[in-house]
Amino acid sequence: MTIAPHITTDHDEIRRWVQAHHGAPARDSAGQLRIDFLGTVTGLERLSWDEWFTAFEEQSLALCYPEPHIRGGTSAWFELVPRDGAVLGAIE
Repeated sequence: MTIAPHITTDHDEIRRWVQAHHGAPARDSAGQLRIDFLGTVTGLERLSWDEWFTAFEEQSLALCYPEPHIRGGTSAWFELVPRDGAVLGAIE
């Protein structure tokens, strides 16, 4: 099976994916956006979705995760990538 990256900027899709993987919006002490999965990483500051998406847009980011997991897989692997380097729409 080939695993292709799925890249999206859709806020509703991102929120659904994060919540399905038991995550919450956060940032680290350097101000970088993160996802806090079950509170497993210390030192993260939880954010509201509005705060997180405001920073997400200001930083022109996209969420990248493996295609099979869009259909309910269990892996929480993801990457926040710059939109200018992402191929948006090619896989959405």
